[in-house]
Amino acid sequence: MAGETKEKILRAAMELFASRGFEAVGIREIAKKAGVNSSLISYYFGGKANLYREVLFLQYHELRDFVSRASSVDEEEFLKGFVRMHVRVLRRRGKLAALLMHRELVMASGFGEELRERFLKEIGSRIMEVLRRAMDRGILKVMDPEIALGFLIHTDALFAVRFPHLEEEEAVRLAYQLFMEGMEVR
Repeated sequence: MAGETKEKILRAAMELFASRGFEAVGIREIAKKAGVNSSLISYYFGGKANLYREVLFLQYHELRDFVSRASSVDEEEFLKGFVRMHVRVLRRRGKLAALLMHRELVMASGFGEELRERFLKEIGSRIMEVLRRAMDRGILKVMDPEIALGFLIHTDALFAVRFPHLEEEEAVRLAYQLFMEGMEVR
């Protein structure tokens, strides 16, 4: 029951934050949409700011776990696994998660820099390490690894969210193919 209540709050908050932004949404409105008492937001999350952080970081917990387990494998295997995991996470959370992330990074509410720093520290740095190794081995064209990381993430998001009619494996295959061909050494 507690997990279900928490999930309802997270879903309602994600929808409202994605459509209107952090500042424009109140605790009571989130509680009403979730069908819960507003005091539960403070109980589970400690307030609106922590709830917002939790919504922003939902998808990164799984990605962080994947990256920490898989960073020692072959570069191409790692990249394909990352694309698969990222597409899966984005599809499960849906367009709202992608919209919220985009809103935060473009029209930052103050959490965008924290999000970016935490992502780069916990996930991005490991992915960039794999990208550097792939560049050193001639698998990928040499460029700024942070730009390559951005290309990888946005390519995944494109196929995960923009083309929901594609089967998951087809979306993964196309995202991986587009990334690898775009980064191909010529």
